[in-house]
Amino acid sequence: MRRRRAVLGGWAVAVLVAAGCAGGHGEHREHGEHDASPTGAPTGASTSPVVPSGRLPGTASPSVPAPVPHPVPVSTAAIGSPASVPFRLPGPTRAAGPRAAAAPSPPVPAGPVTDPLTGGAVSTNPVVAVKIDNTFFQVPQFGVADADMVFVEQVEGGLTRLMAVFHTVLPAEVGPVRSVRSTDAELLPAFGRPALVFAGGADGPMSDLGRTSIVDTSARDDAYFRSDAAWGTYNLHADLQRIARLPGLGAARSIGTVFDDRDPRLAAGRPVHELGVTMEAGRTDFVYQAQRWTRTRQGSPVTDWSGALQAPDNVLVLHVTDEPDGTVDTLGAPSFLSHTVGSGAATLYRNGRALDGRWARPAAGASFRLVADVDGQPLRFKPGRTWIVLAPQSARVDES
Repeated sequence: MRRRRAVLGGWAVAVLVAAGCAGGHGEHREHGEHDASPTGAPTGASTSPVVPSGRLPGTASPSVPAPVPHPVPVSTAAIGSPASVPFRLPGPTRAAGPRAAAAPSPPVPAGPVTDPLTGGAVSTNPVVAVKIDNTFFQVPQFGVADADMVFVEQVEGGLTRLMAVFHTVLPAEVGPVRSVRSTDAELLPAFGRPALVFAGGADGPMSDLGRTSIVDTSARDDAYFRSDAAWGTYNLHADLQRIARLPGLGAARSIGTVFDDRDPRLAAGRPVHELGVTMEAGRTDFVYQAQRWTRTRQGSPVTDWSGALQAPDNVLVLHVTDEPDGTVDTLGAPSFLSHTVGSGAATLYRNGRALDGRWARPAAGASFRLVADVDGQPLRFKPGRTWIVLAPQSARVDES
């Protein structure tokens, strides 16, 4: 049975949290990261020893036990990283005194009601976004297959990191959790007031985050824990069911995606079986099979630890402009801000077809406007899950 360990307090945890903010295995490092050995085990990281689980990675994951009760509060100062700042959890306020009676609700218009993020049955869950590592592949990711939307972002060295957005399903284990980027502060307010699960960050991105509507959950130590499935900077996981109970989270709202089972315009779209988006050093591939876009890596399907396929119903490629945001990693590689406020070209891939269009977003708090080139009408997504690739000007898109 794979075990998980509650995050401990004191100086030992500060080292662990700092390690959790580091970059990928064998890649460009950020904020005090240590190199990893060829076998995947870190050679210089100061972390707790891994507790053997008695179960090999890739086998079926049993139900995860609850974290240790009454965890000691976490010290959140990152060690050896002068660019890091303490975690903060903004607390909502409520005026005291009696409340006026609510006005009668207006009549609900007739017609189907669907969830704003999936086009399926409506969920009352809040929106929880999680920064997920996308460079360490010795151990599968946790929970990504359950995300309603996943954004692929370029980070240092041209590598990629995922922003997985959960709403209809809130897994009890998601990871590995990584650090925040400036791209997140511009992107996430499109969801209203979502929670963000992350492992610290540099001064610039943390300051950007603090000026938004995003709820910083990093002080919720009872929802973060260390898993024995991995080691070093790749074993920080989170329980989204606990995160979802935080006060102040807003209701889910549309970011501009319109869902429809059918779209006659697809008949004129390009047939596409394989899709690949290459950034400077990171590539994201999909193959259309069984009515979905199965994510692949080196020709093999990508699955979560549980064995669930990462296979969205839609893939949207947004052509964006990125620029260095002033933050660099320990090797001097710049961090990038991919702008999602502005406009540009877009391509929606659904039902094995590609439909070209345009995107526009006037402000960080606004939703996207996504329209097809053929008639200027909204792009229509297949109800279900969606991956969105933020492809900068240096990216290459391959279709076949």
